[in-house]
Amino acid sequence: MNHQLITSDTQLAAFCEQVAGKPFLALDTEFIRIRTYYPHLGLVQLYDGEHLALVDPLGITDWAPLQQLLTAPDMVKYLHAGSEDIEVFLNSLNCVPHPMVDTQVLAAFVGHPLSCGFASLVETYLGTTLDKSESRTDWLARPLTARQCEYAAADVYYLLPLAEILTEKVQEAGCTQAAQEECALMVQRRIKQAEPSEVYKEFSGAGLLRSQQLACLQKLAQWRLEQARERDMAVNFVVREEHLWKVARYMPTSLGELDGLDLTGQEIRCHGKRVLAIVDECRNLSDSECPPAVENVSDHPLYRKTFKAIKARVTALSETEQFSPELLASRRQMNQYLNKVWNCKAQQGEPELLSGWRKPLLEDLLAETVDEIQSGTARTPDA
Repeated sequence: MNHQLITSDTQLAAFCEQVAGKPFLALDTEFIRIRTYYPHLGLVQLYDGEHLALVDPLGITDWAPLQQLLTAPDMVKYLHAGSEDIEVFLNSLNCVPHPMVDTQVLAAFVGHPLSCGFASLVETYLGTTLDKSESRTDWLARPLTARQCEYAAADVYYLLPLAEILTEKVQEAGCTQAAQEECALMVQRRIKQAEPSEVYKEFSGAGLLRSQQLACLQKLAQWRLEQARERDMAVNFVVREEHLWKVARYMPTSLGELDGLDLTGQEIRCHGKRVLAIVDECRNLSDSECPPAVENVSDHPLYRKTFKAIKARVTALSETEQFSPELLASRRQMNQYLNKVWNCKAQQGEPELLSGWRKPLLEDLLAETVDEIQSGTARTPDA
């Protein structure tokens, strides 16, 4: 397949002018994210059905023409499994493709697993087997090889015909509006930034800690996230989560005690004194100065039975509607709903299962299931 390798601002501006006004644009990115907090952009692939370009970001200083293209209201942007790509565009170009349609989401509405891969769909619908041998390549290494470029180009070359087929199938299923809502929701999830003071609630074992210990975990988790963002390091390369939890649990007073809690030598050398200072800040806090206890939804006495009942009914409903059960209600979404029902964790807005296209399908079903479990009248699958 023919493609243009763009390595300068002039070439990028010319390409964007060439495809401006087209109705569709296939997008993809290649990036590296191993030890870093933010993804590092290695390549941008663009295809309008006629012109295919691979944009080398290492030679670009003016992204304005592409930013305008990505946000053009009359051009639909197609991605596949674009959640991470959204984050890449946001962090590297300070914009998000809009309007955007994800072909993985479209496929889920016509019965494919929510995690269905691009190569599998291309083979199923287009009869082409893609070469995925470059999927783990170093996209920041230069020069790019011919094989790398062919691999990257294929990811957008086959995206538009696949999108056309899946869009038609979704329309036939009467799910076009729901699919559009789901794509928009995916974008909102990805661009939402974690609040540093709240991330401690997601630590495994947070619900086991007492007041001062929990305050310590809150401060440690906030410090770690801020360090990760500031230094562009994956959070567990600052200090591992289980090590922070141990520090909060035992509240050590010396570097030797940190070593006894299995913190690595690097963690102690780089952060030991700061970690101990945070511990010391929390040691004498009054209960009123500490965050309230974290209630994990999975610790609720009715959690296991309720979760299984909801999952069984969601699966049955998805078979009726003929789309992926993971799309209708994921584990995260079911837990989010039960958190709301049992007031385990404060959350803003309605649970995803009670909003948008899911609400008319699930609102009564979920309420009835919870009521039956709590009243002891439900029949659930065997444990």
